[in-house]
Amino acid sequence: MAAAVLAMSLAGCEYSGPDEPPVPSSPPPATPSAAFKENVNEVARLLEASPTDPGMPSEAEPAGKLSLDLAPGDYLVTGACAGVYGAKLTLVKPDGVPEATGFECTSRLDRFVRHDGGLLTISAVPPTGRPAATGVKVQANPDRRLSEAEDLSDWAAQQLQPPMPGELRGTSSGNTTTTASLSAPPGHFELHLVCAGLPVAELSVSTWKGAEVLAPVQVPCGGSVFKVPVVLPTEGADLRIGPGGPDSRFAYRLVPTGQP
Repeated sequence: MAAAVLAMSLAGCEYSGPDEPPVPSSPPPATPSAAFKENVNEVARLLEASPTDPGMPSEAEPAGKLSLDLAPGDYLVTGACAGVYGAKLTLVKPDGVPEATGFECTSRLDRFVRHDGGLLTISAVPPTGRPAATGVKVQANPDRRLSEAEDLSDWAAQQLQPPMPGELRGTSSGNTTTTASLSAPPGHFELHLVCAGLPVAELSVSTWKGAEVLAPVQVPCGGSVFKVPVVLPTEGADLRIGPGGPDSRFAYRLVPTGQP
């Protein structure tokens, strides 16, 4: 009887001790839309642009695209991506031939473009859709050195026409004597050199191991191609050309002759 009374009295009691601390809840995962906006902001930071600029990604189009009718000139095309490992930048000039370059999203891609004028279509496309984002922009080339390098390349291509099978070529310019290396296998070659901006230039050739294969010779810089046979007993050729000058430029190539 006493046990029954005790049980009944306990059943009517309520626990009034301290409340248990609430279980901390983890923050809700970011929604795809929020992650996409973060990636758009990162692309804008890399491009030094506004998220609303032309060529930036949007909810309707996560890939950055531009199509512009540009005057002839030198331009710098820039691409950036976020939320994915890498992306592909594609340029299409009026000839319709696409030129694609892959790049990683850890930094932006800057590409120099010499444009003959007309429509230039640019796109940067990630391998996945949202939340990945890509963007592009184009501006007049701000680096004079890039234009000078392209000028030298164009000049060399004109001077050393036509291209020849198996050739190894290079270009250089500067105010001092130039040393240029060509990764040629042992064998018989004909060395072609064109120089400009100087009355004459001195040319010599040695192997990568330091053996002289062409003693110093004077080359007139009148625009004609100087040609001389060269035999490489071991791999590699080092060309020494000089002296340089403010407007000096050199274009050279080794052409296999097929001799034993």
